[in-house]
Amino acid sequence: MDVTSAEEILSYLEMGNAQRHTARTKMNDHSSRSHAMLTLQLFQSCPDKKYVCHSKLCMVDLAGSECAAKTGNTGNKFQESVHINTGLLALGSVIRALCDPRRNRGDFYIPYRAAKITRLLRDSLGGTAHTVMIACVCPSKCSVLETCRVLNFARLRASVTQRRIQDLTVNMRMKEELIKELNKTGVIL
Repeated sequence: MDVTSAEEILSYLEMGNAQRHTARTKMNDHSSRSHAMLTLQLFQSCPDKKYVCHSKLCMVDLAGSECAAKTGNTGNKFQESVHINTGLLALGSVIRALCDPRRNRGDFYIPYRAAKITRLLRDSLGGTAHTVMIACVCPSKCSVLETCRVLNFARLRASVTQRRIQDLTVNMRMKEELIKELNKTGVIL
């Protein structure tokens, strides 16, 4: 969807949040039953009009991992927990692979296709992006194990190094002008 104002972005964000399913569990009265993702792509002409800069902002709210024994989930909620945990396990596998020093070899496999969330986050995880992670933890004694897991995950994610590059695309008008100039000189593309 094309948007031209912050108000439009907030409107779409509200629509998405309204469709996000929550349910009561033994651990949380309003437990998210899915991950949520908002991706903004910005295309900006550079001052000389020769290039278009492309930026992408991807914001993700990951649902927390769930232990069936602690949440008391059964039926549909249990199946939702399975889907949530499967995505989080795949995300952990991708991040561990990205931390592996062998990853720079051409034949090293990073399991981006293991889950939808890892496919969607591929650029943000191992591409050329600048990634920031905010980890939410609970200070309660009964959540020590979950808190330790979240902090270990955040530590692991922080150790992933990424190459940042500027994405510049040649302006189409500039491209057409170059092709005309080349055709005048007898060069064929």
